[in-house]
Amino acid sequence: MNTSTKDKIRRIYKALPRMNCGRCGFESCGKFARAVAEGRASPFGCWQDPWAGYTISEIVGLKVPAYRYGLQPASLPKPGIGASPGALGQEIRRLSKHVDDILVRIEKLRAGV
Repeated sequence: MNTSTKDKIRRIYKALPRMNCGRCGFESCGKFARAVAEGRASPFGCWQDPWAGYTISEIVGLKVPAYRYGLQPASLPKPGIGASPGALGQEIRRLSKHVDDILVRIEKLRAGV
């Protein structure tokens, strides 16, 4: 294994929560990190911290758009930095309204409107 791959494994491992839960399908975070560095696993395989996938994608050189599901890059939380309670409340209200709109559309479809 070359130094570049070892460095990627180390950096990927550092980005993970290191809980060794196994939900990713590997025995440990270290084995998951190695599989990602070798291209055998998705950077988004960590169930404990799915957001780590963005950092891991950068480490392995993948370009991943951060604006899926209506999220804009500026609204994504920075790794290791918690959002303020006010910002979280505002995001919850925004998402709740979005869910309410979807539920109204579903009801209209059921009613045949």
